[in-house]
Amino acid sequence: MIAKRECERKDSRTYKIYVNLSIALSMQLFQVLLGFAVRKVFILTLGVAYLGYNSVFSNILQMLSLADLGIGVAVTSYLYKPLADNECDRVNALMALYKKIYNIIGIIVLIIGIIISFILEYIIPDISISTGYLRCLFFIHLGGTVSSYYLAYKRTLIIADQKSYVANLVDGISYLVISGVQILILLIKPNYMIFLVLNVAKNIISNVIISLFCNRKYGKIEKNVDNKLISEYKPQVVQYIKDVFISRIGAVVYYGTDSIIISIYRGSLLAGYLSNYTLITGYLNIIISQLLSSVQATFGNYINSGNSVYQQRKMTDHYFLANYFMGNFCMICFIFLVQPFVSLYFGQKLLLPFSTAVWLGVNFLLTTLIQLPSQVFTIYKLFRYDRPIIIVSTLLNVFISVLLVKKLGVDGVLIGTFITSLIYLFSRFYAIAKYVFKVNYLYYLKKVFQYFAVSAASFFITYTVFRNGQKVVGFSFIIRAICVSLLAILTPATALSKTEEFKFLTDKLIPKKISGYIRSRTLAAATILVIAASLIIGGGYKAMR
Repeated sequence: MIAKRECERKDSRTYKIYVNLSIALSMQLFQVLLGFAVRKVFILTLGVAYLGYNSVFSNILQMLSLADLGIGVAVTSYLYKPLADNECDRVNALMALYKKIYNIIGIIVLIIGIIISFILEYIIPDISISTGYLRCLFFIHLGGTVSSYYLAYKRTLIIADQKSYVANLVDGISYLVISGVQILILLIKPNYMIFLVLNVAKNIISNVIISLFCNRKYGKIEKNVDNKLISEYKPQVVQYIKDVFISRIGAVVYYGTDSIIISIYRGSLLAGYLSNYTLITGYLNIIISQLLSSVQATFGNYINSGNSVYQQRKMTDHYFLANYFMGNFCMICFIFLVQPFVSLYFGQKLLLPFSTAVWLGVNFLLTTLIQLPSQVFTIYKLFRYDRPIIIVSTLLNVFISVLLVKKLGVDGVLIGTFITSLIYLFSRFYAIAKYVFKVNYLYYLKKVFQYFAVSAASFFITYTVFRNGQKVVGFSFIIRAICVSLLAILTPATALSKTEEFKFLTDKLIPKKISGYIRSRTLAAATILVIAASLIIGGGYKAMR
């Protein structure tokens, strides 16, 4: 009977992964297409200058999200077990504590945002609008951020309960409706302020609908809360927040200061140019984060279901390879397709150097690889172990970025992020090896360097094929996109086809009728065929600028 129940739980976990992944992917792809449509109309009607302001505002609000203190991460990690054990009283206590703290944080963020508004002209020294209007635009951004602390906290519950598909569906529908209105407004009477108000409304509407869903699905939430349980969890959550806080600082500085530094030293217009590229990496990151967050809830449930340490480590290895495949695929496609895409869609005047595309792609791969150890840190509550490393690497990131931005421009800032991301990645795997799975650190070093070597091979093979082509126009872009995508899949698949993790993933994710044909020789032959086909059709494009 127990064995049957455990089998049912495994089937349930697998089913929830597929549901969450499929809906997350379809909704995010849908939002990506809409996002590009909105961006195109935005540039045509309002111009590039507002892109720079928008990019800097977004970075500032990312910095303000530091006030979250990692509470969402802390509460999520504590929700896995009571949800797995169906302990409603403990879930109620955690959500009540979560709400109380977030109400206070909303006020703190508002106050800090108001203070920052008085120094905006120093952050954006090349403004072409009045300072008063700039502050007004910033306050609209700020209002959207503050509102999330009062409305969005219930998302944590449905994500921890492996129902992230609900949030994705609601977000997708809201995005469709509001984006359509934004496009109409921009075409009829372009107004950046109205555009921003609609952006804020988009998030508020999604959060309200999700909150109503939670009230209906979990009717007893925040009712008849046991104050003793709140008192029990409070010191644990507070301690965990202290541990997570330094990590939050690192994440915000790594990914939330680039546009600010570029704006201060090189002007907001260049930050606007970069935003066309980061729009793409941002959408890719959202898609992968959604996919991985869908898996994380199931992973957390798996960890809290009594599996051995060895089983947990093997499952972590499998997830890490899945992370790597997604990150490497996106990196290769981004590096070799973003230049012609920006030229075709936004205009050649908005192009940045090819080297910038390379650094953005490499940093995206590192960001994806870091997500797996971050998930493990969340589930096992390990954040206290990397505080010294995060502090040092955070300061180093700012120092290198400021030092190099004067000489190398955007590339200098991206190099700073690259160096400190490596420190971030290796330090976290050291903590996982030592404190969780009790294995030699070389175990993870070998895996990481193996994946780096495969990525380097993927890059050089693709670069060799596509370096001498002409500028891509029309249908030829689609052909090249297909060839690059195939190489981004086949090259790492060929190199890693004999690993245990690859075999596990193909068995789980690919139908048996197809997986039986996936052999190293078959993959290698397919790779050679794609390379030959790409060369025959005149593959590639000339690296622009």
